[in-house]
Amino acid sequence: MGKHKIDINKNSLSWEKTFFRKCDNKDCNSEGKFKAPKSRVLLNQYYYFCMEHIKEYNKSWDFYKGLSVNEIENSMREDIIWNRPSWPLKGNYHKVMDQINNFFNEEMNDLNPNERENNYFRNKLVDENLTKEESKALSLFNLDLPLTLDKIKKTYKKLVKIFHPDVNGNDKKAEEKFKEINNSYKILLKKFKND
Repeated sequence: MGKHKIDINKNSLSWEKTFFRKCDNKDCNSEGKFKAPKSRVLLNQYYYFCMEHIKEYNKSWDFYKGLSVNEIENSMREDIIWNRPSWPLKGNYHKVMDQINNFFNEEMNDLNPNERENNYFRNKLVDENLTKEESKALSLFNLDLPLTLDKIKKTYKKLVKIFHPDVNGNDKKAEEKFKEINNSYKILLKKFKND
């Protein structure tokens, strides 16, 4: 009995049906292998063309044909958010953007590149040796490594202004939070002053 090899890449077996899609150009009898959308509204319905006619169709295709400049700009803006509804940020988004910009300006401008790199590697080593108390103190201050002593002090001053008992009318919760902040500050100073 002879050995038979079957090539799975070819659809040439006798029981398989071969399908021949004719080019959608009315004067062409070639196979339509290449699909193209029917219109900008019907993007999921296609014409099938041969290589010659798909090139012609693509040259003449203009997605924005028939639209005004304003309609084109609106369409492009909607494409940025995938044509989904969107809402403005809650509150004063100008204030939020100012805070974000200030943060990056402080971080990037306060340190020169060499100092930034030195702080990163120094703090990376410190990060591996943090105790639970030190990690908790960092999370209370909402700080991540790498950081500087100056950054710890600035954050401490901001938190003190918010949670000081005199500011909060002797509120017990604010007083407890203030004590926590002071303890965390002492822990962080002890850790990062020596490094």
